[in-house]
Amino acid sequence: MRLWRVVVLTSLAIAILVILASAVLEAQGRIHLPWPTVGPQIGGRLRFFGTQRLALAGPYVEAVAGLILQALIGTVVLYAAPERMRRLTDAVADGWTPFFRFFLIGALLALGLGAVAVLSAFYVHTAMLPFLLGGVLFLGALAGWVSLTLALGRALLRRAAWSGGSPLWSLLLGATLLYAVTRLPYIAPFAMALLALTGAGAALSTRFGGRRTWSLDPLREVPQE
Repeated sequence: MRLWRVVVLTSLAIAILVILASAVLEAQGRIHLPWPTVGPQIGGRLRFFGTQRLALAGPYVEAVAGLILQALIGTVVLYAAPERMRRLTDAVADGWTPFFRFFLIGALLALGLGAVAVLSAFYVHTAMLPFLLGGVLFLGALAGWVSLTLALGRALLRRAAWSGGSPLWSLLLGATLLYAVTRLPYIAPFAMALLALTGAGAALSTRFGGRRTWSLDPLREVPQE
């Protein structure tokens, strides 16, 4: 128990250091995150105050704001559908085999969406279909990401015997650890793709944490005697 508490606190400290270090290196221009950010825009606006140091605050504001945003989104999702999120979290925390299966499902869904987008280009009446399916995939990835962060934080707090409090602590711990991974310049794209595809696969394969899985049994014809 004591060892796991040390592991939890050490992991949290390392994650915070990674977030701060990435902001420092980004402010110095040594690294660039692999996705568009608003850091330069924030720094440019802060120059209005006439202080050069404030102009460098953009990456730091962006790093902190990103973590706060993820925590807030996760909190809203948990409060909006607590029972579904509990079942979805239990599904993704059921070992490595379901994890890889959900990733494969998410990858197949992304490939299927790409195929639909290409085929829809030939038909006017299906032009909006890729956007609709893309929205479903995005919502699935979002819900799945929340379940992954909750599962990670919950597993660590359980091992450290700190799991008796609010699930928001588990969410915040998991979100901090995963957010730190997404701040790494070279690892971030692969980590984000892995989390997004796994989350989408988990959410859609479990019907967003529904009590029943996908099945065509209700459509089967019942033999009449």
